[in-house]
Amino acid sequence: MIDEKESILKRILQFCMQLLVNLFLLFLLIEGFKSSYYFSYKLFADVPYRVGADQRISITIEEGSTATLIAQQLEQNGIVEGKYLFLAREYLGKYNNRILAGTYQLGPDMTPDEICRTICGIQSEDGT
Repeated sequence: MIDEKESILKRILQFCMQLLVNLFLLFLLIEGFKSSYYFSYKLFADVPYRVGADQRISITIEEGSTATLIAQQLEQNGIVEGKYLFLAREYLGKYNNRILAGTYQLGPDMTPDEICRTICGIQSEDGT
């Protein structure tokens, strides 16, 4: 009788542990999907970091600066939300080899494409 009760308790404990592990894995999976969706939305939606912000910050890009350094500078000045988002947008928009050295007035209300077109010296949407 005691062995039977111990066996039942052992099975109940195993079931509870498996349930907890499965719930934890489900939580990780959901959080991973949420993070992926958020990153993808920010990457492809081309929305500004802060809508309605009217401040402009003077950013100087030195000759020979890498895209990573530029993205880091933009993130530190609060113009873009994250340097990896900006780097991905810059790469997907094929702006990374077209960046021009100079001083630019940029703000957090600009979309990543607007920022890229500005620092590449592109005047219109079609790339001219």
